[in-house]
Amino acid sequence: MINALTHIDTWLFYAINHGFSNPVFDILMPLITNVALWYPLYAIGIIALLVRGWQGRSTVEGHRFFWCAALLVVAVAVLDQTSHRLLKEVIARPRPYLVLANVFQLVGSGGGSFPSNHAMNNAAVAVILTWFFPNKRVVFWAIALVVAFSRIYCGVHYLSDVLGGLIIGTIGGLCAIAIARRWMR
Repeated sequence: MINALTHIDTWLFYAINHGFSNPVFDILMPLITNVALWYPLYAIGIIALLVRGWQGRSTVEGHRFFWCAALLVVAVAVLDQTSHRLLKEVIARPRPYLVLANVFQLVGSGGGSFPSNHAMNNAAVAVILTWFFPNKRVVFWAIALVVAFSRIYCGVHYLSDVLGGLIIGTIGGLCAIAIARRWMR
């Protein structure tokens, strides 16, 4: 059973890594997957939430913006470090480019392959932002899914790594919301 799942995972990896390969994605996906390029957007988003919270600090709506910023920062910090320091080291799954032949590796990476922290962090962010701003959920989830796809396309994760990251991130985001709901009352 495990061999069959591994075979399917490898086949799906090649289907994305090779099957979707094209010159436009070869330029676009490494940019999308580069977290350093997202840092300014993350910072602007957190600052915007804090400014909106400060402007409405005496209102319930203002407090919601503060809570959103706090949840995003705490959830991503906790999930990212827990995954990096615990899950990846314990599971120790090698990256696809280390064990498979003919992988189109477009970016570097470090640590174990499972789970994908990119997918996990973006899923947690999408869950939290969707709770606070449900009318923009399509945008939040589209970003999370495109980033997740980029990890496979760039040759640094299997589909199962990305799915695992999306699931863990979704659960982490929901847990953060559950905790916040108790404190926000």
